[in-house]
Amino acid sequence: MKNRIKEKIKEALIMLQIDLPEEGVFVEETKDISKGDFSTNIAMRLASVEKTDPLILAERIVKSLKKDKDFKLIEFVKPGFINFFLSDTYLLGEIEKYAKLGADYFAQNIQKGRNIAIEFTDANPFKIFHIGHLYTNAVGESISRMQESLGASVKRVTYQGDVGLHVSKTMWGVEEQLKKEGKNFSDIEKLDLEERVAWLGSCYILGAEMYDYSKESKAIEEINEINYYIYYLTNPSLEKKDFSKFEEVNIKEKYTKGRLWCLEYFEKIYSVLGTKFDNYFFESEVSEMGLEIVKKNTGEIFKKDAGSVIYEGEKEKGLHTRVFINKYGLPTYETKEIGLALKKEELLRSDESIIITANEQSSYFKVIMDVLSKLNPEIAYKTKHFSHGVIRLPNAQKMSSRRGGVISGEWLFSETKRKVLSIMSNSDELEPELVDEISDKIAIAAIKYAFLKVTIGSDIVFDFDKAISFDGDTGPYIQYVYARANSLIKEFGTGDSQNICLGSCLANPFVERLVRTLSKYRVAMLDSALTYSPSTLCQYLFDLSQSFNAFYQNVRLSEMSEDDRGVYLVIIRAVLNVLQSGLFNLGIPIVEKM
Repeated sequence: MKNRIKEKIKEALIMLQIDLPEEGVFVEETKDISKGDFSTNIAMRLASVEKTDPLILAERIVKSLKKDKDFKLIEFVKPGFINFFLSDTYLLGEIEKYAKLGADYFAQNIQKGRNIAIEFTDANPFKIFHIGHLYTNAVGESISRMQESLGASVKRVTYQGDVGLHVSKTMWGVEEQLKKEGKNFSDIEKLDLEERVAWLGSCYILGAEMYDYSKESKAIEEINEINYYIYYLTNPSLEKKDFSKFEEVNIKEKYTKGRLWCLEYFEKIYSVLGTKFDNYFFESEVSEMGLEIVKKNTGEIFKKDAGSVIYEGEKEKGLHTRVFINKYGLPTYETKEIGLALKKEELLRSDESIIITANEQSSYFKVIMDVLSKLNPEIAYKTKHFSHGVIRLPNAQKMSSRRGGVISGEWLFSETKRKVLSIMSNSDELEPELVDEISDKIAIAAIKYAFLKVTIGSDIVFDFDKAISFDGDTGPYIQYVYARANSLIKEFGTGDSQNICLGSCLANPFVERLVRTLSKYRVAMLDSALTYSPSTLCQYLFDLSQSFNAFYQNVRLSEMSEDDRGVYLVIIRAVLNVLQSGLFNLGIPIVEKM
C-alpha cells in the first residue's frame, strides 16, 4: 500500500508539472488513527521549491489524485500533511486474507532468487557460551527468518574458533587442573556433558589468568608452545618442531575430545533457541587459506615489521594498524577472517553476506573490510557487518570472560525459567505436564524479546522482573495475548464474514483501532525486514497486542448472536495469524494456553 500511495503522488505531481524530489516520496504509517492510516509530508518538502504555502500545495496534490475505491478519505491538514484513510471494503478484504490465508498472504517475494549468508552466534569451543552469544543468536535468527519471509534463500552460518590462544590457554589449564584435582582425563570423560564443558571453562579461566595477568614467563612460554602445536595439528604445512612433551600427555586427544564436547553442547543450546545452522566454519579450516593470501600480498598490501606481518591501517583512512601474521609465523584473527571470507565465497556464492557481532569488534571489521576491498572488491561490496551492544544485568559491570566474570547463556535461561515457574505455580489452569514445556517457551520469549525490542547497536540492561512480566512491552505479554485470542476461537469458533458488513463494526472505536492496526502488518513486516530491524516488528506486535486487549475488554462476544459475532471472530482469527507470524519471525514460540 505504501508503494501504491507513492505512485499516486508521483502521478499527481506529473499532472501538476512539479518535479519529483531526488530522494523520492516518503510515506509513513500513522500511529493516531484519527490522522488516517498513512501520511506523507511531500507538500511541505516541495513548498519552498514551488514558492507556495505547503497547505495550498497539499490541497492541489489531493485534488489531482485519481479516485481510488480503496480509500474512503484523502485529506490535507495543517501544516501540509496529506493523510490517507483506507476504505471499509479494503480493510475487510485485507482482514479476510489475513484470517484465511495467513502465512501464505504474509509472504512477500521481493527477495526471491537472492541468496543471503548470515553469520551469527560464533560461539568458541573451550569458552563459555555467554549472554552475548544469546543476543547475537536472537538477532541473527530473526533477521534470517525475516529475509526468508521476503522469499530469499538464507544460509545460516556460524564461525567458531577451534584454534588460537584461548584453546592453548585451556589445554594448559587442563594439565594444571588435573594435577590440582589429582585426576586423570578419563575421570572427566565420565561426567555429564554440561559438567565436562563447565570443567573446560574453568580450565580456560585458569590458563587466561596465568597468561594475561601473571608474570610467570615459563607458563606463558608453555601456552605459546601449545598454541603452535595445536595450529600444527590442523595445518601440517607449518614447520615441525619437537612436540614430544605434548604427545606424552596426549594433548591432541584431549583437544579433540574437548572440541567435540563443546560443539555437542552448543547444538543443545541451538535446539532450545530454535536455530539450525546450514554451514559451520572453523578457524582451523580457514587459517591456511588466509595465511597463503597474506603471504602472497606481503610487500604490496601487507608489510613485514619486526618479524611479523602487519597492515598499516593508520595510513589507510585512519584505521588501526593490525598484525596479520605474528612473530611465531601464525595467523591472527584478522588473517583467519580473510580466509573465512574467501571460503564463504567459494562454498556459498551468496548475493549478500551479513556478519553480526558485538560493537567492540566494529573497528576490527573496518580494517577487515578495507583489506578485503583490495584483495577482492566483489566480496567486500556484498559484505555487511552489523554490530550490537552489550548485555548487562542491573548494576552489573560489562562481562569479561578473561577473569571469569562471564554470565553464561545457560544461567540466564535457567534463571529466567525459574522466575517464570514461580509465577506459574499460582496457576491452577495448566496441566502439570505442560508447565515445564510452557515455561521454556515463556523464558525464550522473555529473553529474545527483551533483546530484540531495542535498536541493534544499543546496549541492553536485562531486568528479569520486567522481561517476564505478563503486562507491558514484553514477549510473555504478547504470548499471553495470543493465548487469550486463541481461547475465544476455541469457545466461539472461527466465524464467517460472508454477507456481513464491516462498516457497522468499525463504528466501535475499539474494533476500528484493532482492524486498522491489523491491516498494517505486511507493511511493518516489510519495513522490519528491509531495514534489518527486529525492533520495528517488536513495536508493531506490542501495538497490536494493546489494541486487541482493548477490544477484548470492551467487545462482549458472549452477548451477541451467532450471526452478529461472525465478523468479530474473523478479526480474531486474523489477530492469531498475525501474532503467530510475527512471533515466528522474531524466533519466539507461541503458547496456545497460559
